Amino acid sequence: MIIWERLAQYANFETERLLLRPFAYDDRKNLHLILSNPHNTSYIMPSMMTIEETGSLLVQAFMRSPLGIWAIEDKETRQMIGCIRFENIDERENEAEIGYFLHRVFWGKGFMTEALQTLVYLGFAQVGFHTLRLLTHLENRASQRVAEKVGFQKFRQYKGSDRYSRKMREYVEFQLFARNYKQLEEE
Repeated sequence: MIIWERLAQYANFETERLLLRPFAYDDRKNLHLILSNPHNTSYIMPSMMTIEETGSLLVQAFMRSPLGIWAIEDKETRQMIGCIRFENIDERENEAEIGYFLHRVFWGKGFMTEALQTLVYLGFAQVGFHTLRLLTHLENRASQRVAEKVGFQKFRQYKGSDRYSRKMREYVEFQLFARNYKQLEEE
């Protein structure tokens, strides 16, 4: 079974407090609330979007090829509060990068740690990845703490071009290997 078939089997799943599901066009208002606020987007993309631009981005980036991309919905409020996804999937090497963002109102409540723990389990135990990576901006300590809580280890720090602003930025790359994850689970 290929990676994509495995991901298709997990288009919807839930954690204790979250529902991870495919994006729907009705998510555009909640996505716009996230992406139009510069406090939410300082590490992901420019925040000067109209609702129409958000709708277009929603379709192109999150709905057009939905496998491996999940809207994060708070079970209590039934609100879409963020996104988590596998990016840069390398089928030959069985590895992927994980990217995520969360509405600022929900920061500091453990939601992203809960979502990331679940996605790491899915990636290793169900999809069969050997390596998962996370990239953060050097100054994004909150995202780095989330990665570390889940077991990711700092691999390297480097300079690179930001994919949106094209400015040189400092990044920190984290990695987690399936073999290390199994050891963490056994402890």
